[in-house]
Amino acid sequence: MDYNTKINPNIIKFKVRDNIYRYGSGRHIKSYSKRGRYIKFKYPKGKVTDIAFDATFRKASIKQKERRKKSKKKLAIYLEKEDLMEKVREKKISSYILFVVDASGSMGAMRRMEAAKGAIVSLLLDAYQKRNKIGMIAFRKDKAELILPFTSSVELGEKLLKDLPTGGKTPLADAFVKSYEVFDRELRKNPNIIPIMIVISDFKPNVAISKDYIKEVFDACEKIAEREINVVLIDTEPQSFIKIGIGKELADRFGFKYYKIDDLSKDTIVNICKDLLN
Repeated sequence: MDYNTKINPNIIKFKVRDNIYRYGSGRHIKSYSKRGRYIKFKYPKGKVTDIAFDATFRKASIKQKERRKKSKKKLAIYLEKEDLMEKVREKKISSYILFVVDASGSMGAMRRMEAAKGAIVSLLLDAYQKRNKIGMIAFRKDKAELILPFTSSVELGEKLLKDLPTGGKTPLADAFVKSYEVFDRELRKNPNIIPIMIVISDFKPNVAISKDYIKEVFDACEKIAEREINVVLIDTEPQSFIKIGIGKELADRFGFKYYKIDDLSKDTIVNICKDLLN
């Protein structure tokens, strides 16, 4: 019997997309993506965008005899929509961790800087192997500056972080704006990175970009939240009956992770970062 090698095109018609579902596996952050390695198959939910032909044909094979009897067409293989299975692909993706450190003259500035520098160097030691990159913004006086562009080089990190001045006012709004701009650039170049922003401050803004420094902070955080940047706030405001810093308020409003830490250290910061990558 001469069967034509045909498959109903309506069954396998699909639109190619690249939906990415991210998950953490140990400290290797990976994603499910159409561009990754095919590792297994699954029952599809909704439209099938990446058919697992091997699994689909195996599933259909047990019903070929029955379908051949019922069909008026003579096909090499009889497929139904219920046979379709979808590929699950895997690929490693990178985390970009941006430290945003308060270098103003408020109490504990030097301690914040030293702890952040130590954490950055520690994370850079294994960043290359994990495909991660680390950067740093420091803010003081009237502006925030990108001190360390994203890198996985320990040598470059140590060189650029060697001498960092402290003192002056707290331009918190500009720090959030600058952080947003840095991540926006990176995400435009590679939308598959995982952006993580670690802000270390007592969250007491006193410098405005133009007019209202509190409103400017909240406006900048709203843009960051909309861009789906992962934000961790490490609040170093000293214990007091009167709370001046706005760290907890920012966390509550925008869903940022929040840590109140009185005795900040390199190890504390590193452990928080490792928890994020697990």
